[in-house]
Amino acid sequence: MLRGRRAAPHPALPSVVSALSPEGRGDDETPYNPAGLLLSGHFQEYVPYHTLRRRGTSDWLLMYTLRGKGLIQQPGATYEALPGSLVLLEPGAYHDYGCVPGVVWEFVWAHFIARPPWIGLLRWPEIGKGLFVLSITDPAARRRIRSAFFRCHDDSHAGRGGVYDDLAMNALEEVLLVATREHAAASDDRRLTPNIRRVVEHLDGHLHEPHTVASLAKIARLSPSRLAHRFKEETGDSVIGYLLKLRLKRAAKLLEFSGRRVKEAAADVGFASEFYFSRQFKAFFGISPRQYQQRVAVGATGSAAD
Repeated sequence: MLRGRRAAPHPALPSVVSALSPEGRGDDETPYNPAGLLLSGHFQEYVPYHTLRRRGTSDWLLMYTLRGKGLIQQPGATYEALPGSLVLLEPGAYHDYGCVPGVVWEFVWAHFIARPPWIGLLRWPEIGKGLFVLSITDPAARRRIRSAFFRCHDDSHAGRGGVYDDLAMNALEEVLLVATREHAAASDDRRLTPNIRRVVEHLDGHLHEPHTVASLAKIARLSPSRLAHRFKEETGDSVIGYLLKLRLKRAAKLLEFSGRRVKEAAADVGFASEFYFSRQFKAFFGISPRQYQQRVAVGATGSAAD
C-alpha cells in the first residue's frame, strides 16, 4: 500500500533514456518545506517521474530506497540508488533525481529542518556538492531504518501536531543515528585487519569471561607481543584498555536500561570486584555507578522541583 499520495497509472516505458527524463515534475526551484519542520512520503514510481530543482530547497532532503532503482545526478556526479541506499541533500544543493527505464523505484523520503544536534549526523560520504550517500548492507539495520521511516511518516501525517510532530522527528533521528552507526562500524571494519577484528568480536561477545593478552593472542593467531603492538596501532588502545572501556560502556547500558543493581551489572561484564568496578566507572564517566543510575532515573521521570 502506497503512502504519501495515491499512485496514478503509469505510461508505457520508453525503450531508451540516456539520463533522467525531462518530463515528470519538471523544474521546481521553490523551497519545498518553507514553514514546517518535516514533510514525508512513500512513493512507487516509474519513468517519466523526475524532479529537478537547480537551486535545491531551503531544507534537507533524505531518501531511502526500498525496492528497484533511482538515479540521482548533479553536474559531475551520478549515483544509482539501490535497495538500502540513503541519499541526503543539504539545503541549497542541486536536485536532479528520477527513474530509469523498466525499473520501479520505491522509496521513502523526508524534507526536514535539522535539529542542531543532528549536524554531526548529517555528514556521510559526499559525492557531489551537498550530496551525501550511504549504503546500508546489514539486514537488521535496514529493517530498523525502514520501520523508523514509516513511523516518522505515520506520525507526521497524523495531522494533530504537538507530540505527533515530536514523535515524527524522533523517528527520523533514529534513522540518522542508525545510519551513522552503520557508517562508523563499516569504517572500523575496513580499518581493522582480520586478526585484530577476531579479537574485537570475541571480546564483544564474551565480556563476562576473564581475558589476558596471552589468551587473546591465541584467538588472533599472533604472539602476545605482536598482538599488543598491532592492537594499539589499529584501535588506538591497548588490549586491556580497550577491554576495560568496552566493559564500562556495556555496564552503563545495563544500569540505564535493565534495572540491574551495581553489583549485578559489574558481574555481568566481567568485574569480580564491585569496588574496583565503581572506581574505574567513576574514573571513566566522572560519577559513580549509583550517581549515574540516579541521573538516568531523574531524566526519565523529570525533576520534582525546578
